[in-house]
Amino acid sequence: MIVFISIFADMKQRIYCLLFFSFFSSVLFAQNSVDYKIFMDYAQGYSTLFRGELPASNGDKISNDGSTYFAYSDRFEKGNLLYRGKWYYDVLLNLDAQRDELYVVDFSRGFPVVVNKNFVDSVFIGAGGGHWFVRLAQKSNPVISSGYYEVLYSGKVMLYKKIRKQFNQKTSNDKRLLKWFTLSEGFYLYKNDRWYRVGSKGDLQKIYAQQKRDIDLFLKRERVDFRRDKTQALVYTITYLEGP
Repeated sequence: MIVFISIFADMKQRIYCLLFFSFFSSVLFAQNSVDYKIFMDYAQGYSTLFRGELPASNGDKISNDGSTYFAYSDRFEKGNLLYRGKWYYDVLLNLDAQRDELYVVDFSRGFPVVVNKNFVDSVFIGAGGGHWFVRLAQKSNPVISSGYYEVLYSGKVMLYKKIRKQFNQKTSNDKRLLKWFTLSEGFYLYKNDRWYRVGSKGDLQKIYAQQKRDIDLFLKRERVDFRRDKTQALVYTITYLEGP
């Protein structure tokens, strides 16, 4: 009799445990189902953005000196992208300045894809706005070609920077294969429906002929040096010329 009661109590305890874990699993499954549905709804909202091709391999283009084919850094950073008239927020982005391709990380699969450049309007890469790029589609323009350009100044006039990276390699004297990327930058001003290539004080003085002396005085007073930092010099000077 005592043995029977003991067996019954043990069976009762097992049944309670089974019911508890069954209930706990159903609650957990329901919670996971809700989370999964939220994730899928979110991912589907971005599915149009993630339909691009995988980037071409750069395995044979790893530099020896730490230089990169990306515009600024190898690191993908959060940013915002205006694509086909729709904003996508907090996506991981980077710009390949050798191939002139924009990459976005498909968070559902964890790898980058090439964004279709034909539908890109504007992109901000990095915290606090970071670097602002637009894609300009130019046809038969002798000054500027189609591609991604960084916006340096936006107002009555527009100042853009084109970042290009070129891959180089050679065999050193000790028979080592050296690989590196070189940077080249082009600067373009859009003013009064015309494009100008700019990069020096002289270029600006030709465009702003009536303010030639003002430019000289401003550069001297503010100690602006085009040779030391051309990007900063152009932004400072354009801001001065176009400011209130």
